[in-house]
Amino acid sequence: MTKQLYLKTIKGKGRGVFCNTAIREGEVIEVCPVIIIPAKEFAALNATALMDYSFYFNKEENTLSLTMGFGSMYNHKQYPNAVYILDRRKKQMVFTAHEQIDAHTEICINYGGEYGRDYTKWFIDRHIVPV
Repeated sequence: MTKQLYLKTIKGKGRGVFCNTAIREGEVIEVCPVIIIPAKEFAALNATALMDYSFYFNKEENTLSLTMGFGSMYNHKQYPNAVYILDRRKKQMVFTAHEQIDAHTEICINYGGEYGRDYTKWFIDRHIVPV
Protein backbone atom coordinates (compact mmCIF):
# COMPACT_ATOMS: atom_id res chain seq x y z
CA MET A 1 0.00 0.00 0.00
CA THR A 2 1.35 3.42 -0.92
CA LYS A 3 1.75 5.91 1.90
CA GLN A 4 -0.15 9.12 1.46
CA LEU A 5 2.35 11.77 2.47
CA TYR A 6 1.24 15.39 2.53
CA LEU A 7 2.52 18.84 3.48
CA LYS A 8 0.96 20.90 6.23
CA THR A 9 1.89 24.37 7.49
CA ILE A 10 3.15 24.40 11.08
CA LYS A 11 3.21 27.63 13.05
CA GLY A 12 6.79 28.80 13.52
CA LYS A 13 8.26 26.10 11.23
CA GLY A 14 6.76 26.53 7.78
CA ARG A 15 5.70 23.39 5.96
CA GLY A 16 6.25 19.89 7.29
CA VAL A 17 5.66 16.33 6.07
CA PHE A 18 2.87 14.17 7.48
CA CYS A 19 1.26 10.83 6.56
CA ASN A 20 -2.41 9.84 6.44
CA THR A 21 -1.60 6.43 7.94
CA ALA A 22 0.53 5.16 10.81
CA ILE A 23 4.09 4.09 9.95
CA ARG A 24 5.75 1.24 11.82
CA GLU A 25 9.24 1.54 13.29
CA GLY A 26 11.77 0.46 10.65
CA GLU A 27 9.33 0.93 7.77
CA VAL A 28 10.53 2.81 4.71
CA ILE A 29 8.64 6.08 4.47
CA GLU A 30 9.94 7.23 1.11
CA VAL A 31 12.70 6.55 -1.42
CA CYS A 32 13.66 9.77 -3.19
CA PRO A 33 15.87 10.21 -6.23
CA VAL A 34 18.51 12.91 -5.85
CA ILE A 35 19.88 15.42 -8.32
CA ILE A 36 23.61 15.83 -7.88
CA ILE A 37 25.03 19.35 -7.90
CA PRO A 38 28.71 19.28 -8.93
CA ALA A 39 31.36 21.06 -6.86
CA LYS A 40 31.84 23.73 -9.54
CA GLU A 41 28.21 24.83 -8.92
CA PHE A 42 28.46 24.82 -5.09
CA ALA A 43 29.04 28.58 -4.77
CA ALA A 44 26.17 29.40 -7.13
CA LEU A 45 23.75 27.15 -5.21
CA ASN A 46 25.03 28.50 -1.89
CA ALA A 47 23.86 31.96 -2.97
CA THR A 48 20.25 30.75 -3.30
CA ALA A 49 17.49 29.59 -0.97
CA LEU A 50 17.88 26.09 -2.45
CA MET A 51 21.01 25.63 -0.32
CA ASP A 52 18.74 25.22 2.73
CA TYR A 53 17.01 22.29 1.02
CA SER A 54 20.12 20.44 -0.11
CA PHE A 55 22.18 17.65 1.41
CA TYR A 56 25.85 16.92 0.95
CA PHE A 57 26.23 14.16 -1.62
CA ASN A 58 29.96 13.90 -0.95
CA LYS A 59 31.28 16.42 1.58
CA GLU A 60 34.95 15.76 0.75
CA GLU A 61 34.28 16.53 -2.93
CA ASN A 62 31.98 19.46 -2.06
CA THR A 63 29.11 17.99 -4.08
CA LEU A 64 25.50 18.51 -3.03
CA SER A 65 22.23 16.84 -3.83
CA LEU A 66 18.66 18.05 -4.09
CA THR A 67 16.27 15.38 -2.91
CA MET A 68 13.08 14.96 -4.91
CA GLY A 69 9.70 13.87 -3.57
CA PHE A 70 9.14 15.14 -0.05
CA GLY A 71 12.82 14.55 0.79
CA SER A 72 13.84 18.19 1.07
CA MET A 73 10.71 19.14 3.03
CA TYR A 74 11.21 17.15 6.25
CA ASN A 75 11.77 19.43 9.24
CA HIS A 76 14.56 19.04 11.78
CA LYS A 77 14.27 17.60 15.26
CA GLN A 78 17.20 16.72 17.52
CA TYR A 79 15.55 13.41 18.44
CA PRO A 80 13.57 12.70 15.24
CA ASN A 81 11.03 10.01 14.49
CA ALA A 82 12.67 9.28 11.10
CA VAL A 83 16.19 8.81 9.78
CA TYR A 84 17.69 8.95 6.30
CA ILE A 85 20.43 7.15 4.44
CA LEU A 86 22.01 8.46 1.25
CA ASP A 87 22.62 5.66 -1.26
CA ARG A 88 25.29 7.23 -3.49
CA ARG A 89 25.44 4.27 -5.85
CA LYS A 90 21.70 4.40 -6.61
CA LYS A 91 21.60 8.20 -6.27
CA GLN A 92 18.70 8.14 -3.85
CA MET A 93 17.80 9.05 -0.29
CA VAL A 94 15.90 6.50 1.80
CA PHE A 95 13.77 7.80 4.69
CA THR A 96 12.83 5.25 7.38
CA ALA A 97 10.76 5.45 10.56
CA HIS A 98 13.05 5.48 13.61
CA GLU A 99 10.04 4.79 15.82
CA GLN A 100 6.31 4.24 15.42
CA ILE A 101 4.79 7.34 13.80
CA ASP A 102 1.06 7.81 14.29
CA ALA A 103 -1.13 9.04 11.43
CA HIS A 104 -1.13 12.84 10.99
CA THR A 105 2.05 13.24 13.11
CA GLU A 106 4.84 15.35 11.64
CA ILE A 107 7.72 13.27 10.27
CA CYS A 108 11.06 14.84 11.26
CA ILE A 109 14.73 14.06 10.62
CA ASN A 110 17.94 15.31 12.19
CA TYR A 111 19.64 17.66 9.71
CA GLY A 112 23.02 16.63 11.07
CA GLY A 113 22.35 13.08 9.95
CA GLU A 114 22.87 11.67 13.44
CA TYR A 115 20.10 10.89 15.92
CA GLY A 116 20.43 13.30 18.88
CA ARG A 117 22.99 15.57 17.23
CA ASP A 118 22.58 19.20 18.25
CA TYR A 119 22.24 21.15 15.03
CA THR A 120 21.47 24.57 16.50
CA LYS A 121 24.31 26.24 14.56
CA TRP A 122 22.58 25.44 11.23
CA PHE A 123 19.59 27.53 12.36
CA ILE A 124 21.69 30.33 13.89
CA ASP A 125 23.67 30.67 10.65
CA ARG A 126 20.36 31.23 8.84
CA HIS A 127 18.90 33.60 11.46
CA ILE A 128 16.16 31.08 12.30
CA VAL A 129 14.93 30.44 15.82
CA PRO A 130 14.64 26.63 16.18
CA VAL A 131 11.26 25.44 17.39
